[in-house]
Amino acid sequence: MDVNTQSSTDYAAMADFLENLLMRQADRLRSYDLDGASAIAEQSAPIAEELTRQKVLNRPEFAERKRRLEQMYKDICLIISDQRQEVSDKLTQIRQGLHALGGYKGK
Repeated sequence: MDVNTQSSTDYAAMADFLENLLMRQADRLRSYDLDGASAIAEQSAPIAEELTRQKVLNRPEFAERKRRLEQMYKDICLIISDQRQEVSDKLTQIRQGLHALGGYKGK
């Protein structure tokens, strides 16, 4: 999608496309597809930058889209945070298991 557009209709299409990309990114993150999520993030970045640069989401007619996009970004952050905690918990379990195995090895 060309990010050098000017009309409100074009900006609306860009915002809708960004919303679609963020939904796909969240789905990829939920399925632990970090490479896919990263590729989508690279694709969505220039669109988000253009919408921000042009202050499109500050326009009254974009208020609902802005709310949805902000919520999607928050959801993505929560998914990442939750997965970090899961990974941390699993690493702790692995370390405990290795420590227990080390105790048996020494006997």
